[in-house]
Amino acid sequence: MLLTLLLMIGQIFDPGATGYTFVKLGVGVRPVAMGNAFTALSDDGNAVFWNPSGLGIVGSYYVAGMVMNHLTFWDYYNLTSAIPIGENDAVGLGLSYLGASDIEYSERGDELGEFTNSDMLLNVGYGRSFGRRSNISLGASIKVVRGQLYKYSSYGVLADLGLLLNPIKYLYFGTVLKNLGTPRRYIDKYEYPPVNFRQGVAVKLPIQENQLALGFDVSVYPDLKPTFSVGGEVLIRAPSILGSSNQKRITGFAVMAGYQSGYGEGTFSGLSLGFSVELFVTEGLYLDIGALLLSYGYLGTSERIALGLNYVPSPRRANK
Repeated sequence: MLLTLLLMIGQIFDPGATGYTFVKLGVGVRPVAMGNAFTALSDDGNAVFWNPSGLGIVGSYYVAGMVMNHLTFWDYYNLTSAIPIGENDAVGLGLSYLGASDIEYSERGDELGEFTNSDMLLNVGYGRSFGRRSNISLGASIKVVRGQLYKYSSYGVLADLGLLLNPIKYLYFGTVLKNLGTPRRYIDKYEYPPVNFRQGVAVKLPIQENQLALGFDVSVYPDLKPTFSVGGEVLIRAPSILGSSNQKRITGFAVMAGYQSGYGEGTFSGLSLGFSVELFVTEGLYLDIGALLLSYGYLGTSERIALGLNYVPSPRRANK
């Protein structure tokens, strides 16, 4: 009932009236490569951006940095981490920056110099799991956003609330309400946060030492038509496939693919494809290297690369 009421309030604003556009950009190679179908998965350090309740099931120390070239003109940088503070809870931290340079001209057409338009986001989240199998997780995050448009700046505070359920083995349900918060103002114009309601379902199937993950999401914004996402990941860790020699430091390899509707027209619009490689560094410490390509159809493509460190205190292998 509360979620329905909040979405109805969001519909009061005319289409296009919401701002904070850059918070709609997906974070992390793995979630975006899976078509943004990550609400019910959220089982790695990217959970603080996608569904903070997933921090309750992360279970390993994680830090990663991502660099993205967005539609040629924009550069996007992201740093994210997950820090377990108990057996069933963790804190997540995230920092994002989106910027593009432009040139100022006088009325006569003389070049006056270069300036940068940018958005920056600081995200702090917490998640905790409950139950005998830790099959219920709750989480929340607070986001402070600063925008710079020419000589003018603005600030806003947003919040995410999430829920993750694992009612039966291998099956997960996720719900998250994102970007609840304050409007921000440039000069005398206000822009309102794009409240986002996401519902997701996912299946994680272990196949010996390997894993197949499938996800499906439905996303609703007040200024856009509802969209859906579907994605999958094949994670290989079997020594028989990767090579049995311990001299080979590759301990995991994953291929991800996905699709999200609503990206516009053109060949392959909304399709994404990515991969990641997990390398053994030392006992309990793993290095992740990932990359993806996302198509916006006629608008162009977005490429992302990421490096991550995953520390697992127990002898088990790193979770992805």
